[in-house]
Amino acid sequence: MILLSELFSAFLTALFLENLLFARAFDIPGLYQKHAPSQILKIGAILTGIVTVSAVPAYFFNKLLKEHASLSAFSTLGFLCINCIVFLCFYYALDHFFPAFFESVKKSLPFYGVNCVTLGTLLVTARMSVSAKLITFLGYSFGSGVGFTLALLIIWSIRQPLSMSRIPKVFRGLPITFIYLGIVSLALFGLLGNQLPA
Repeated sequence: MILLSELFSAFLTALFLENLLFARAFDIPGLYQKHAPSQILKIGAILTGIVTVSAVPAYFFNKLLKEHASLSAFSTLGFLCINCIVFLCFYYALDHFFPAFFESVKKSLPFYGVNCVTLGTLLVTARMSVSAKLITFLGYSFGSGVGFTLALLIIWSIRQPLSMSRIPKVFRGLPITFIYLGIVSLALFGLLGNQLPA
């Protein structure tokens, strides 16, 4: 029961706090602009799978880094290698076992497989965890992938009504999207509550 609560806590932390400002969703602008929600969900599911599977070797690599402080300079390179290896495994597994699904995402998958969502999640999880367990790594990684997918869907849904609105020429495109997302982020921060310094 304790493991389940730790998993759920890490999942919710990543789901809400990690994507609260939608910063990672802007890393891949072409994804929410050119694709339909079904395509966004496909890519989001693949990215969630990649980052969740990457959490297992990343956990053991992070333990190795904590035991040998001299290797800490190679932490980013190590997490990048883990991310790339897991991505390649996913790429070839999709190609061999799900060829129809692979054909629908083949062109965009290499660009989306290794980015700030997958690598950033591993780095943040490793840095924030002092005595993290494997279940925390898995929960945080899974929550981050799901949160990223939801953030992309929110951005996609915002762009649809904005494209039909009469917006001044200066604010069209990315500026109005930033303004709109800023308001949505403030609303989400309001729901979470904010402590003012005493």
